[in-house]
Amino acid sequence: MTRVSATRCHIETVTVVNERRAGREIQGMSLKSTQGQRVSVQVGVAAAAAVAALVGFSSPAAALPSDQVVQFNPTLARTPGIGCAAIINAETVPQPQAGQLGVRVKIVQTGQSCEGYRVSVRWKNLDTGVANGQSHKVDGNGVVEHAPDGVITGMGMAPGPGRVEATIVATSDTYPNHHDLEQLSGMAWITLNA
Repeated sequence: MTRVSATRCHIETVTVVNERRAGREIQGMSLKSTQGQRVSVQVGVAAAAAVAALVGFSSPAAALPSDQVVQFNPTLARTPGIGCAAIINAETVPQPQAGQLGVRVKIVQTGQSCEGYRVSVRWKNLDTGVANGQSHKVDGNGVVEHAPDGVITGMGMAPGPGRVEATIVATSDTYPNHHDLEQLSGMAWITLNA
């Protein structure tokens, strides 16, 4: 009987919360069981912890806690091969050093006999005017080479603290110059803390 009333209190509590969120007020409802309310709170906390674990509040342990993860607009590119195209999704990855930029790239590719190309992260520090970037080769299957977990970091990824504008660009894998491919480049605006 106690479990039933605890469950009923939990359901009524959720109903009250949901009704208030919808902008409607509920009058005349009372929860009589304080033990049921405690159980509801415990169940709610446990559920929130489980959701947090599943969704993943994870970031690199050594990362600066003040740098936020920022999503880029998707880059849509026509890539070398028969009817080949790529959607390049990217997000920033906080780095352990202040003023460093890391970008995780995930590529969805379509077409036949797709060839390699390069993906570049080009950035400009809007506060200092410094601009640079870095590129990595992408194989015919859309896998970024020399970028563990698809994260681009390195010497060309240190814009320094401040407001940073970054662009994801697909380029040809030709030597000595990498020409931009036909595309709609994704962008993001990031603030890197000192």
